[in-house]
Amino acid sequence: MFEAFSNAIQQVGIKGMLVCQWGTPYSSPSGLQGPAEWTPSLSTSFRVSDDITQGWASVSRIYNEAINVNLRGLNGPGHFSDMDLLEVGEPGMTTDEQASHFAIWAMFKSPLMVSTRISTMSSSTQAILQNRGLIAINQDSLGQPVVLTQRFTGDNDQFAGPLANGDVAVLLVDLSNTKRTLGINFSALNISSATVTDLWTGKVVSNANNYFTAVNGHGSVALHLSNVKKSTPAAPKLNYYEAEAGQFAGSAGVASCSGCSGGKKVGNVGNGNGNTLTFSGIRTSQATQDVRFDYIDCEIGYAFSGGYGNVRGASISVNGGAAQSVSFPLTGYNWDKDITKGFLVRLSGFKTSGDNTITISGLSSVSPYAPDFDRIGVVA
Repeated sequence: MFEAFSNAIQQVGIKGMLVCQWGTPYSSPSGLQGPAEWTPSLSTSFRVSDDITQGWASVSRIYNEAINVNLRGLNGPGHFSDMDLLEVGEPGMTTDEQASHFAIWAMFKSPLMVSTRISTMSSSTQAILQNRGLIAINQDSLGQPVVLTQRFTGDNDQFAGPLANGDVAVLLVDLSNTKRTLGINFSALNISSATVTDLWTGKVVSNANNYFTAVNGHGSVALHLSNVKKSTPAAPKLNYYEAEAGQFAGSAGVASCSGCSGGKKVGNVGNGNGNTLTFSGIRTSQATQDVRFDYIDCEIGYAFSGGYGNVRGASISVNGGAAQSVSFPLTGYNWDKDITKGFLVRLSGFKTSGDNTITISGLSSVSPYAPDFDRIGVVA
């Protein structure tokens, strides 16, 4: 159907087409594929999810589905993802949540389609929708979306992406839903200094190596960095540990995985306290560090089905210490090969001499099951 429609409109000179297919997987000869993968020959845009609904939970659900599309380089010039209409000006979200919603859509390079009644919109709604800095980033000639650089579950998400002329877009989204100070040290982005323009306040800071500002619950920090001076730190040496070489309890166990590093993964972690995966014999030189997780989560959540927000949760403990809650976003559509690699989780409690353990269990407050795991990497 989509192919016939695409051919028909191209024959009459219409080159642009949106495939509105709700982000559901298609069973191709090579396995399950999402619209980002099977629509390039048919359209110039594709829907990344089902319809947006009222409330912050819907915004979160959609951008957790879009994260993997950006990370895999499937969204860009000639084939942009469509995250659906903007809910800015509609009921269900605070002004700060609506502003974050607009910033996410803009920096993810989604079409910015206004759905509220323009004749009666408030001044705050108008200010959000007419933010020139964010619109400029959305329309930047390079056309590259920001990508998730690190998630601090329950605290904030950090995104960054390139702009034309060497500039950089940065977006921080509060996940704590509290009034607080939020910011970033630019060294996390391999940037030593830059001129910072705060796209919400208009504040400009020259030769900055960080930026922090006050935000309200689910608020955002939207930055345009220019005069960027990059740093090139040496990549850390990592020790990797395969999940299938770990210890399993309960129903957790090994399954084949063609895209995994060792051809295997571990699944069925969670859905009960006794279904766990433990990595042992871990050697590292850092007590606190960003552990790399290679994992798979292809459980798509839809507005009509309740779902789990396009995330799977896990409870992660180092050496039997206090567990940390982690929300892992969707990685794609194919449980056999759509892997997110190097997802950073900051963990503490490692011994810098001798062996360590990492135990993963489910996090029922987020989802019944944790994602499937390929391997982890720690600093040697």
